[in-house]
Amino acid sequence: MEYKYSNIRAKLILAVLIIILGGFFMLNLVIPPQEILLSERRVPARAPPFTAQTVISAEFMDRFEDYAADKFPFRDSFRTISSVMVFRIFMQTDKNGLYMDSAGAGEFKPIDPDSVLQLAEKIQNISAALDDINIYYACIPDKSIYSNKNLPGYDPKLAEKLITQASGMDEYTFISLEDALDAGSYYRTDLHWDQVKTKGVLDALGAPMGFNADLNRYKEEYAGEFKGVYSGQLALPIGTDSMNFLSNPALFATYLNEMTMELAPGPVYDHERLSGLDAYDFFLSGAQPLIILENGDSDTDKELYLFRDSFSSSLAPLLASAYSKVILIDLRYIDMRAISRFIEFKPGSDALFLYSTQVLNNSAILRA
Repeated sequence: MEYKYSNIRAKLILAVLIIILGGFFMLNLVIPPQEILLSERRVPARAPPFTAQTVISAEFMDRFEDYAADKFPFRDSFRTISSVMVFRIFMQTDKNGLYMDSAGAGEFKPIDPDSVLQLAEKIQNISAALDDINIYYACIPDKSIYSNKNLPGYDPKLAEKLITQASGMDEYTFISLEDALDAGSYYRTDLHWDQVKTKGVLDALGAPMGFNADLNRYKEEYAGEFKGVYSGQLALPIGTDSMNFLSNPALFATYLNEMTMELAPGPVYDHERLSGLDAYDFFLSGAQPLIILENGDSDTDKELYLFRDSFSSSLAPLLASAYSKVILIDLRYIDMRAISRFIEFKPGSDALFLYSTQVLNNSAILRA
């Protein structure tokens, strides 16, 4: 009798397993693939070609595994369950380098020394072409250094040592930003700093560069709520951030159109981008090769050439309070040979290389 019940139980378990696996298989066939994984802000893996070469080289199975995972039904729900298990059941401190603390979410990103040294070399190559320009450079601290998790990640002292002690970098002025920020300076759900909380950065830059950012003509406004990049990566209900910004009607922006290679006016704050894939593109319309930001109320004719990544999109409108022009150059999308077609470097002005870990650890992407 006991054997009979055991046999029935085993068959029931097998039947349930078949129903579950079969159900997911059928759903996978019926549900069309997503064009984009919104929560993760990326295009899903595509089905690999089935050929003798891809099978023999194991490329087919490697790529098919990614494709199957990205197309799996209820993917986001299972990702949420996984994160809840990691953080709230097993009480782990991070998941694949992502962490949560009282100040929000972040990621631990160790420094790549070779990439930092390559960045130093590229800064020198660019600076050599800037005659009679004051050269400054700074590393934007990753928000993880202010976390209470105390896990290995970005080391600001190591980054400073590597870049300042690189051969030839002593000719330029390094500016430390570590003490100018804290955990509250960044958005809770995103990697970027909050524009309205960057006064310490302006002061830290202004002291050696000889300017005082006067924000009296700026007005703080509210744009809306948004979920940052870590919200989707963690797949946890960690709330939203408020998008506040500092407006100044005297600011005027001109953008380089990559299709026509002509300069055209555009918004300093692009409200249409708030509902896009990355709400941080609200600031100066996100990734752009070249932007000329002019201050109509400037008391000086001095210009700032800002070699930048995404962090400077929100900082540049505030830096414009101290300059007649802030020219934002993103060498990930344009090289210096093309820049000379659109701008003329003015002697006596300033150049600032301001990069976060996105570039420090991937300096090969700079076209210099």
